[in-house]
Amino acid sequence: MNRIINNCEIAVVNEPTYSRNSSDNVRSYKHEYCRNNDYKHISAHGVIVGDIEHPDSSAIMLGVGGSTGVHEDSVTFNGNTIYVAAGDAIFALDFPSLELKWCRKVDFATCFGVYWLKEYNCLITWGELNVCRLTEEGREAWSASGPDVFTEGFEIDRGTIKITDFNNDIYHVNIETGDIVQLNT
Repeated sequence: MNRIINNCEIAVVNEPTYSRNSSDNVRSYKHEYCRNNDYKHISAHGVIVGDIEHPDSSAIMLGVGGSTGVHEDSVTFNGNTIYVAAGDAIFALDFPSLELKWCRKVDFATCFGVYWLKEYNCLITWGELNVCRLTEEGREAWSASGPDVFTEGFEIDRGTIKITDFNNDIYHVNIETGDIVQLNT
């Protein structure tokens, strides 16, 4: 997945065969970040600034918890920070150096996506078990969960997050407060 941010080309790549400290990796990265070094990583997502063959900077995020892939909702951007969902966590990277600002576990299992909401000056994370609101510094404002896993849908619309669980039960989460209401029972 490629994006242009502040006139720089950014590539976000899935690295499913990446091994720590190995010379056999497809690519090498300037920075390597793992949320918890006590566990083997499940997901590996690389961020490359500049040409993919000759990057200006690069970092790989090693996620633990549930496995994630790279897709449109895996990364978001705010000013001089790139936020990447990998495994059960969000990694905040300085742009363009890709130095780690912070890393935070946001779900017990898997974080499916991360979204920057400019109008609220916050991040929203969509996890398998939790929806969270974070400040840009990574502090949790609130976290909401339901009785089943949130795997069937996620939308943000006019101050509300609409999320659907495994049983196709639909919930609305207030972006300001984190209050959650089940719509169909």
